[in-house]
Amino acid sequence: MGNRTTFWLIWAVALVPMFAAFVMYFGQIGLPDGRTHHGELVKPGTQHVDIGLPNPGDPAKWQVVLASTVACAPCSLFSEGLDNFHTALGRERDRVIVREINATDLTIDEPFIWVVDPLGNVVLRFEPAVNPTLILQDLKKLLKLSKVG
Repeated sequence: MGNRTTFWLIWAVALVPMFAAFVMYFGQIGLPDGRTHHGELVKPGTQHVDIGLPNPGDPAKWQVVLASTVACAPCSLFSEGLDNFHTALGRERDRVIVREINATDLTIDEPFIWVVDPLGNVVLRFEPAVNPTLILQDLKKLLKLSKVG
């Protein structure tokens, strides 16, 4: 193999990945969803008082709030496992309060599972029928990244 071939091979090894990345980025081809959460992100700046959720308390802790209605079957299933859900948090369970409230007391009177940070910001919203393991994954990630509460 000659010097000229080696020269072009070295350039190709460097430029082909850069060209592929350029095409993927600007052509939006082969990009992942870029989403690692399972719940629905709530609009930034939404406070717990805006939707009628309880105060995080003092000392402030993370909250998982089940806002349920009487006719919500998935809510009753989740409600039965609230203690297990709290226990599944492991060593982080002291940083989290898990509670159930009546959804009719909220400004949004639909059943949801809300995640509220210690500062009172509503972070995530889940449908009541969601697998609790997915909520745990999201909550553990938030607790790992958070320095408050």
